[in-house]
Amino acid sequence: MFLELFVCLLLAHFVADFVLQSNRICKEKSEKKWRSVYHYLHAAIVLGLSWLVVFDIRFWWCALIIGVTHFAIDMWKSYHEENVIWFSVDQILHIAVIAGVSLIWRGGHEWCIPGDISLSYVMAAVAVIGCWKPANIFIKLTLKHYSVNMPVEQASGFNVGALIGTIERWLILIFVCLQRYDALGLMIAAKSIIRYSEKDTAKTEYVLAGTLLSLFIAVLAGLLICMVR
Repeated sequence: MFLELFVCLLLAHFVADFVLQSNRICKEKSEKKWRSVYHYLHAAIVLGLSWLVVFDIRFWWCALIIGVTHFAIDMWKSYHEENVIWFSVDQILHIAVIAGVSLIWRGGHEWCIPGDISLSYVMAAVAVIGCWKPANIFIKLTLKHYSVNMPVEQASGFNVGALIGTIERWLILIFVCLQRYDALGLMIAAKSIIRYSEKDTAKTEYVLAGTLLSLFIAVLAGLLICMVR
């Protein structure tokens, strides 16, 4: 039961933290800190979604723990600069709280996923979201941390690289789940035909580093789905 509850709560966390939270909201939380209403609203959403996915009224106090600690961790993070280290610590702390709550709840209650939904489906949803915005943020901050120069964004502000990376990770995720490693190899080989001139060395390094990080994240997510089947 621990794994089922943990994965469901992780899904609620990913939806609240990445799907329902825009870059503008994150920026305002970081700038205004405790004065930003979004800190409190976001914590309330985390609490509500955590309670909703469990679908058990008795879980209210566990959802409250998750919501309050989420608020405290986010508030603490807002006083630190945005980089891959603090982003990773922030997510590790959130996930650690979810794991702890899952262990506590498992100790005194019987529980199963509402609607008899397969654990593999919930895990797949977590992986799809994880390979989207969280992966884009992690890759961007990691490349920045290692001083891999980012190409100049298009005038429109639309980040094509993030879109390509997301689609790439989703395709890799599908191929791993289907155990079609031949198709995965063909996709990587097809991407390798892209070549840049000598003056675009920085862009080549950025694409290569980003691709390898994307590959690692997506393959790992796919293997995790296969493990819970």
